[in-house]
Amino acid sequence: MRRAVWFAIALLLFAGPGRAGRPAVERTGAKPVLRVLASFLPMYVFTRNVAGGVPGVTVDLMLPASLGCPHDYALTPGDMKKIAAADLFIANGRGMEEFLGPPVARANPKITIVETASRVPPIRTREGGHGGVNPHTWVSPRNAILQVRAVEKALSAASPANADAFRRNADAYAARLAALAAEYDAAAQRFRHRSVVTFHNVFDYFARDAGITVVGRIEETAGQEPSAGEIQALVRRIRETQASAVFAEPQYSDRLAAIVAGEAGVPLRILDPLATGAAEPAAYEAAMRKNLATLIEVLGSR
Repeated sequence: MRRAVWFAIALLLFAGPGRAGRPAVERTGAKPVLRVLASFLPMYVFTRNVAGGVPGVTVDLMLPASLGCPHDYALTPGDMKKIAAADLFIANGRGMEEFLGPPVARANPKITIVETASRVPPIRTREGGHGGVNPHTWVSPRNAILQVRAVEKALSAASPANADAFRRNADAYAARLAALAAEYDAAAQRFRHRSVVTFHNVFDYFARDAGITVVGRIEETAGQEPSAGEIQALVRRIRETQASAVFAEPQYSDRLAAIVAGEAGVPLRILDPLATGAAEPAAYEAAMRKNLATLIEVLGSR
């Protein structure tokens, strides 16, 4: 009898460490982790805010936060590995990530691609790329809310058990973005000046919301520097339209923007579209409030 008792105790002691060493999914019966991959920084920030704190959901950033807009980006072997390991791929879309489609499908035929910008009313562009649509939708706080809701919908469809948590997170974040949009609206009503020059077409959606006219751009085609004649033509346009400022972007050199602003006699300032920066949940709100302070300084208030 004593032998049987000691034998049973020995079995329990032997089984304990083995059972404790198993993955949590096996021990608790929980579903496998939902692996979400975001294409570049703004999409990562939006997704982190919706998925934050939800157990079993991981969010990874594919492109380095220092890279900028992925207009002509080519996937690396490391990117392909990240795609192969993911369940959801959160992208901006509208031609921003030109590698969407066959390259991603080859890396992971089962992955679900979510193009969050599809919810935003488009702005047509004269440029030949991106299907004739401006893809920089997220720079408008009002558009950001639409894209956050697209993220929420995709995460809830992929993990219905967590839908309530995703909705609560998205509601809280959307409320903060709505407050940010209201701050922009209130400031825009008091702007004395409404004509500006930007580095390229990244601020067109914001300009539409704020009633600002972009009278020219340093680079009409992304990555293509203007000629001397084009610079002089832009300087004349600034003078003719009485544009109040030239805006550069932190991820690009401001050399050409400084030349244009200097010749036209207008201020040069920086506006940040959050194409680069800190990969933190509050990064979008911080960048957009800094932009708002810059706009109020340059465009003035009545």
